[in-house]
Amino acid sequence: ISSISRDIFGCPFYFLFILNTMSRPIKFARRFGRILGSIDVDQFYPAYHFIYAIVIFALENNAAFNSLFKDKNKLAIVHFIRMQVDCCLEVYACLLYRDKDKFFKFFMDGKPINKLTIGKQQLTSGYLCGELDRRYLGIAEIYKEGCKWIHPNKVIFRHTAPVMTSNNYIFIGYKGREYTDDNEQLKDIYKDMLQVNQILHELLQELLALYKKKHAENRIIVRFTKTKRRIGWKRYE
Repeated sequence: ISSISRDIFGCPFYFLFILNTMSRPIKFARRFGRILGSIDVDQFYPAYHFIYAIVIFALENNAAFNSLFKDKNKLAIVHFIRMQVDCCLEVYACLLYRDKDKFFKFFMDGKPINKLTIGKQQLTSGYLCGELDRRYLGIAEIYKEGCKWIHPNKVIFRHTAPVMTSNNYIFIGYKGREYTDDNEQLKDIYKDMLQVNQILHELLQELLALYKKKHAENRIIVRFTKTKRRIGWKRYE
């Protein structure tokens, strides 16, 4: 059982914790920065390149999620949960694949990971998600739910069409649940995004153990912005 499931998500006070932290942006830049600062770049550049790409993608997802969450955009923010699970699947595929050099070259060449195989098993999203769910129960459900919100379908219709009950209006929202209050649905969405970030951090730490240097550093990760005349930057949260 993972430390996340055991120490955090099994805690009886977890949902109280979520209610108290929903107003806070999801912040993982410092934790991810410590991971990047712990890799021996000179000796393990392909591994650094892979982890760096995952970290930047994950931080961009968090930035977009936080912005839309603040505006209570319940529809669009689910996409970023699904994309964050994709990061988890990429890292987990790397952990499973024995020939790491081949994996990193495949990745750096821009080839899809689902073309790699372990024996006769292709590393498809469905396979990886099922295997990862054995370690982190519930991540497969989160991934499948995210897939439902990517394309226009009946999930979108139910999400936007209120249903009249005997004494109230309800919406069929995230994971097919009935909601009478936006904050209830936002709480469930926030909880899943936080959980996926924590899973990703744990998987990255596991991968880092193979490439860690003796003296780690804290790495500040920034987003560069450019106009015609100047280059600026802003720290990720």
